This record gives sequence, structure tokens and C-alpha cells, in this order.
Amino acid sequence: MMQIPVKDLLDSLKDGYIEYKKCVENGSDEVDLAHVAGFCTTIEQILSSYGKVTDAEIEAIKGPILGTVTLTRRKKKNFELDMNADLEQPSILRRKKVE
Repeated sequence: MMQIPVKDLLDSLKDGYIEYKKCVENGSDEVDLAHVAGFCTTIEQILSSYGKVTDAEIEAIKGPILGTVTLTRRKKKNFELDMNADLEQPSILRRKKVE
């Protein structure tokens, strides 16, 4: 089993936030931003689950670097499924966009 000190993970998280900020400043595309944001989000979840690091501690690191920017995934579209639809029809055609 691999054991990584919490301080090392916190340092990696801080580096990830800095990299995300630099990517935004340099005009990186959405794919690059998504990779860096995914890294940060994963480290945040590991620290919360296994490192007993609180959300406040994570925000204390993130705040000075990114402010209130959220790195969580955004939902592209909201769909509502018609429960009376013909299930033989492809799901992409059964979905109705919720406005």
C-alpha cells in the first residue's frame, strides 16, 4: 500500500491550483483546463476522505490562488425522460431538453 504524507498532497493541490490559474491566464483550451481541474478535484476528494482535511483547509489554500472559481464539472444540459416513451426508440431521441 502506498502512503503519501498529507502535506505532500496539500503541496500538490496548491501546485495544481497554480497550474490552473496559469492555464486560464495563458488561454488554454477547455480540455487542458478540464485535466488540471480534474487533478485538483481528485486530490481534494482524497484529502477529504483519507487525509481528514476539512473543506475550510482546502479553501484556505485555494482562495488566495483562485478565489471563488469552482473546479467541479458543469452539467452540459438538463434532460427529462418521458416515462411513457417507446423504449425501442434510441434514448437520445427520447430525451427532452428542460429549459
